[in-house]
Amino acid sequence: MAKLGTFSEYATVAEASLIKVEKDLPLDAVALVSCGVATGWGSATNRADTQPGDTVVVVGIGGIGINAVQGARMAGAKRIIAVDPVEFKREKAMELGATHTFASMAEALPHIAELTWGEMADRVIMTPGVLHGDMMGEAMSMVGKGGTCVVTAISPMQETTADINLFQLAMWNKEVKGTIFGSLNPRADIPKLLDLYRVGDLKLDELITKRYSLDQINEGYQAMRDGENIRGVIVYD
Repeated sequence: MAKLGTFSEYATVAEASLIKVEKDLPLDAVALVSCGVATGWGSATNRADTQPGDTVVVVGIGGIGINAVQGARMAGAKRIIAVDPVEFKREKAMELGATHTFASMAEALPHIAELTWGEMADRVIMTPGVLHGDMMGEAMSMVGKGGTCVVTAISPMQETTADINLFQLAMWNKEVKGTIFGSLNPRADIPKLLDLYRVGDLKLDELITKRYSLDQINEGYQAMRDGENIRGVIVYD
C-alpha cells in the first residue's frame, strides 16, 4: 500500500504498493476497500476475533464502523449493537446487520446488560470519529468477563490517558487491543474482500450515500461533518 492519493484520479506508486483487482469491478466500490471497509471489517473479524454467537458492540457508525457491523455479521455474531447519535446511521446499521441500535453508550449500557443477562458484550469495537480518553471507561463497562475492546479510532496525539477501571481489567480478564487497517494483510485480504463483494456477502454499493464531482468537494466535506453520509465518493467523468 502507498500513501494517500487524496483527490487524484491517477497516482504514481511503487509496484510493491499495488494490488491488482479484476477489471469488471466498479472502481467506486473498489475504492472503499482500500481503507474504511478493510479497517472496519478486520477490526471485527480479525482483531476482535468475533466468534459465532458473540455479542458485539460497535461505537461510531461511519465509514469504518458500518463495516465492523458487516464483519461481525459475517463472523456469526448473535447480537450486533450499533451506537451512534445520528438516526440515519443507526438505520443503515440495521440494514447491514445490526440487531439493536442506540444513540449513546450510556443509553446502550443497561440494554446490553438486559439482553445478555448481565454477561455484557464479548467484543466492543471503538470507531467514533475521534476517540477521547474519557470514552474508554464507558466502552470498557460494556465489555464482559474475558471480553475484548478493540480501539480502531484515532485520538488526539496529545491525549495520553484513558479512563479504565484497572481492577475490572485484571479481575474480569478483559483486554484492550489497538489496530491499524483492521490488522489485515492488504495483499491477501483486499482480494478476499472483493471476492466477498462479488458474491454478495459484503455490501459496498449500499455504503455509498452520494457521489460527488471534484468541484463539489466542499459539499462532500460538509455532508461528512454533518453526519449525512456513510460514504461519499468522488467520481471522475
